[in-house]
Amino acid sequence: MFYQLLEIAAFYDKNSGGEKPLGSVLAEVSKLEARDVRVSLFEKSKISMEKMKRAVEEIRRIKPQSRGSVVASGGNKLPISGSKKLNLQNTPVLLVSELGDGGDPRPVYVFPCKVGERYYSVLDGISFLKGSLPNLVELPGEMEETLMETLRSNPEKLEPGLVFHSSEQTIPTGKTDLLFTDSSGSFLIVEVERAATDSAVGQILRLAAGFEQNHGQSKLRSAIVCFRINDNVLAAANRAGIEVWKSQDHRFTKLTK
Repeated sequence: MFYQLLEIAAFYDKNSGGEKPLGSVLAEVSKLEARDVRVSLFEKSKISMEKMKRAVEEIRRIKPQSRGSVVASGGNKLPISGSKKLNLQNTPVLLVSELGDGGDPRPVYVFPCKVGERYYSVLDGISFLKGSLPNLVELPGEMEETLMETLRSNPEKLEPGLVFHSSEQTIPTGKTDLLFTDSSGSFLIVEVERAATDSAVGQILRLAAGFEQNHGQSKLRSAIVCFRINDNVLAAANRAGIEVWKSQDHRFTKLTK
């Protein structure tokens, strides 16, 4: 998608801290100014509460799949505080909007944000904009669908010799997320989760039992691929003979023996 004019509004509090000195962050934002990109800087003490309220409303107008998580929680610096105000005490906020002919601004991106498991700081947002403009592209995130597509297209990232067989195969106990064959000819059932829980362990055990019931398959492996798993769930998976891979930065690490 191409825009006619893009506005990058940087909201900041001159007294707040951040990952880099505030002046250098604002200087990097200003470098994004171009013929069809307008950069505006707004310091907290010089703008009205009404303008900050409108900024929060515009952030919430961004498509959920594009903005991801925007309300502060879990330790990440995000643009809206727990009290639903612009979170300038903790971070500058970049709001990127497309400006049409005489119409209202259409907000497209906000930074910082968290899309799936992927966190974008303000500096990450600046880097993304440098690499993507003048195109308005979908903000990449790390979600279950991302993992599934990666494994369908590149199963060898999980294990050498792995071959994708099918997805969402219906068996008596449910649907498999992904099904592979390995280099020895064994099937591998994979359950994909953002955060692996006890229910994921139970689910993969049920799917493995249903697959064996349907196929009479003795050479069967079962696995969970996830972004996060706690030690107790990992121990349960290990005890049940379920393999666990953790995904981070597009790399997969096997956690079980």
